[in-house]
Amino acid sequence: MTRPVRAFVALGGNVGDRRARLEGGLSRLAATPGVRVAAVSAAYENPAVGGPPQDVFWNAVAEAWTTLPSHDFWRRLRAIEHAEGRVRAERHGPRTLDLDLLAYDDVVQHDAELTLPHPDAVARAFTLQPWSDIAPDAVVPGTGAPVVVHVARLLGREPEAFDALTPVALLRPTSSAAAPRPTVLKDRAALSAWRGSVSGTVGFVPTMGALHEGHAALVRRARAACDRVLASVFVNPLQFGPSEDFSRYPRTFEADLDLLAREGADAVYAPDAGDLYPEGFSTAVEVGGPSQGFEGAARPGHFRGVATVVAKLLQRTRADQAFFGRKDAQQAAVIRRLVRDLDLPTEVVVAPTVRDLDGLALSSRNRYLSPGQRAVALGLPAALDRGRRAAAGGEREASRILGAVLARLAADPGRTVEYVGLVDAEGYRPVERLGDAPALLVAAVRVGTTRLLDNAWVAAPAPEPAP
Repeated sequence: MTRPVRAFVALGGNVGDRRARLEGGLSRLAATPGVRVAAVSAAYENPAVGGPPQDVFWNAVAEAWTTLPSHDFWRRLRAIEHAEGRVRAERHGPRTLDLDLLAYDDVVQHDAELTLPHPDAVARAFTLQPWSDIAPDAVVPGTGAPVVVHVARLLGREPEAFDALTPVALLRPTSSAAAPRPTVLKDRAALSAWRGSVSGTVGFVPTMGALHEGHAALVRRARAACDRVLASVFVNPLQFGPSEDFSRYPRTFEADLDLLAREGADAVYAPDAGDLYPEGFSTAVEVGGPSQGFEGAARPGHFRGVATVVAKLLQRTRADQAFFGRKDAQQAAVIRRLVRDLDLPTEVVVAPTVRDLDGLALSSRNRYLSPGQRAVALGLPAALDRGRRAAAGGEREASRILGAVLARLAADPGRTVEYVGLVDAEGYRPVERLGDAPALLVAAVRVGTTRLLDNAWVAAPAPEPAP
């Protein structure tokens, strides 16, 4: 079987129903044999640049896994454009739908038909911003630098181009097929029987339920990368502290099943506590290193509970890949270390944070925010953006980057700041000075009784691309 490769496609248009055009193109792409759509950014509205007066554009970026050769994949994009009425005659004029192949695996090529990466791949804010939303760490072929570093270069030089972008819609491919509900596996025996009955690779998405679009994005990535998708829904009592209300955590199992069905999950492991922790259970998994400080200090014992349940789930599911969100960045670092140190045969995939259109990171806790509190909470992503822009402008001292974040957080009342830090994402060690590699800006604040976590990549600007 041909090995699937990762490709990135920029979508744009400014004629007619923009959302319908973009989602129509995505749906045609997802229906293409040999192609699976793994992720789609939000659509950003931006003014037309160059050419005659015309309506504003919507732009987005999609990640796909494909077994098609690069030229065949590119020709398929052209066929989808044609089906949507696109005629490539005027570079700067209105267009129904553009599908530009930004990058295909690590290929660098230039021939009469196709140039990779796309000549403008790192030159335009309306491409780089949505690209960084879904794949900030993807290395742009031929440059040696990830997308987030190219964002820093352009953000430092043209901040107004990023200011002109407005997120306007969350996109997803549509399908007319009715999705069956996933098989519910209530205990270890049922899980073992299901696991033994399936062939191919298994992608695993562990959750505590109360699922939202952030979880849906993880299932889509698993569906694109693996032959079978298994989720779990288990509110883990071991990771709740004495002052944290385990009983208050939302349980929405029927709605969770609907979401998992929509995204194509094959099965969901939904045990009770006694199935994972039978009578007499007395073992805990401690992970040092990345569990220290920040959440580890704020919630003693939390990561012991996380590591213990994840170790058990990975042993039971025997997953080829397990998918976690970057929003809980320290948890992701702990799980990576757990898998590495215990030689667990599962690849850990950490997917970017999914945000609502107003910028707030999606979280099951957001439902506890009143409208007024949500407005206050939006100061958190705005503050992280201050830090990102400070670094893009050339600031490398962590104390000054953090100072920019704290100044923004202090600008409005109603937030209690628990911590702000700049760390390396793998070891979760504090970074005193930003180097050539991106670092992670992390923060926890409390709004009312709701505790919110968020983070953002910050990077020094990349050198200007060669002409």
